[in-house]
Amino acid sequence: MPKKRIKSIIFSFLLFAGITLNGFTADFSLSGLQKGVSDFSGELAKSLPFNSSLGLNWSDAYIGKLIPSAPPHFGVGGSFGFTTMDLGVVKTLAGYLDYSLPFDMNKMFLPAYTAEARIGGFFLPFDVGFKFGYLPPVGLGGTGMNMNFLLVGGDIRYAVLDGKVLPKISLGFGINYMKAGVGGKAGSEQTFNFDIASDHYYIKLEQPDINLNWDTFALDFKVQISKSILIITPYLGIGGSYAWSSAGYSVDAKVTGDTEKVKEYLNSLNLNGIDINNANISSTVKNSAFNLRVFGGLSFDLSVIRLDLTGLYSFLDQNYGASFGIRFQL
Repeated sequence: MPKKRIKSIIFSFLLFAGITLNGFTADFSLSGLQKGVSDFSGELAKSLPFNSSLGLNWSDAYIGKLIPSAPPHFGVGGSFGFTTMDLGVVKTLAGYLDYSLPFDMNKMFLPAYTAEARIGGFFLPFDVGFKFGYLPPVGLGGTGMNMNFLLVGGDIRYAVLDGKVLPKISLGFGINYMKAGVGGKAGSEQTFNFDIASDHYYIKLEQPDINLNWDTFALDFKVQISKSILIITPYLGIGGSYAWSSAGYSVDAKVTGDTEKVKEYLNSLNLNGIDINNANISSTVKNSAFNLRVFGGLSFDLSVIRLDLTGLYSFLDQNYGASFGIRFQL
C-alpha cells in the first residue's frame, strides 16, 4: 500500500472542503480510480440532462399568440431549483481514494438557476421560450476554490388544445446545454512517486490548479397539460431527453520529471484515459443516455405576476427535483 494515498480533491470540491493532494506509488489502484471516474461520468450522464431541464417549466402549457392578439402574449422572469444525483458512485470513487465522506446521505444536490423569456407564436398556436443561467468563476468564501456554471436552452411548444374551453395541451421540443465546474489551487508544488519494479520514478507539478468539469447537450421532448382555475393554474407534464455528456478532471501545471516512463506505465495498465503532458494531467469520460421524467405543480396568478412551484421526478434513476419561479406574463 502507498505511504499516503491521494486525498480526494475531487470530492473536496463537491463537498466544499479544502483537501490537499499527496504523493502515491505505483501500487495505488489507478485502475480502480479510473473505473470510479468512469462510473461517476456514467451517473452524471443520467443526472445532468435532468438538471438541465430546470427552467422554462411554466404552468401554462401554451401562453397564447403574440400576433394577432390583444394584448400580445409574452412573459419574462426567472427560476431557481435543484435536482438530485445518486451519491453511491461518489462514495465508491471516494473509497478508491481512501476517503470517507463526512456525512451519510444517499443523494447529492445539483442546483441551477435561469433567466427566462417566452413569446407567443405568429398566427399559429405555438410559443417559443429561451433560458439562460451563468455564473462566472467565483470564489467559495475562504476555501481557495472557485466554481462556474452555464445553462442555456430553448423550446418550442405547439398547442394541440388552446384552452378556450378544454384544458391546454401542448407538444414541445427543446435543446439544453449545461456546463459547470469547480476548481482551485493545490499548493505550490506536488510530487507523485512511482515505484515500478525495482526502479523509482516521479512527476512534479508546480503550482497546480485542480479542476473538475462536466457538461451535457440534450435534445428534449415533452407533453404538458394545464387548466386555469380562478387564480391557480395546476399543470402536469412528461418529458424525455437524449443527452451526450462528459465529466472529468484536470490538474493544470508545469509537469516535470519522468513523464514518459509514467505514461508507459499507465498504458501498460490500460489506463490510456489518463493523459499526461507538460501542461497537465487529465481524464475525461464521455457517455450518452436517455432520461424520462414527469413534472408538474401549480402557479398563483396574481394579475400579470405568476409564481410557479414545480416538482420533478426522473423515472430511470429515481432522482427528484424542485424549482420556484416568478415572472411577468401577459
